Amino acid sequence: MSTLGPHSRARLAAAGYVGLVTLAALAYEIAGQPEAGEAAMTLAAWPGEIVLLVMLYPLALAIGDDALLGETVFSLLGPLLHGAGALVNVLIVWGVIAFARHFKAEYSRSRNR
Repeated sequence: MSTLGPHSRARLAAAGYVGLVTLAALAYEIAGQPEAGEAAMTLAAWPGEIVLLVMLYPLALAIGDDALLGETVFSLLGPLLHGAGALVNVLIVWGVIAFARHFKAEYSRSRNR
């Protein structure tokens, strides 16, 4: 039996998070976007979803796409946006961890001089 290393577990957890948020958003969309789940869906992918919305909103205004502007018809764009927001969250965490490791290595190197 093979055991997973810490990096494999982290990748598996990140993929699981993105997949779970995407599936939950798809179920929310299929259920007809009930008001009770709106806050939970926004919170699940926050702040990554907000970052994407800020970048995509000017594009939606420029091309006049009603699906991006909040049209309440069934669309796979909503689950895709939530999943992409979760992916942005994973990338933010990865960047913070990489920065902290780099900072720790530089601090150790400067202390040894």
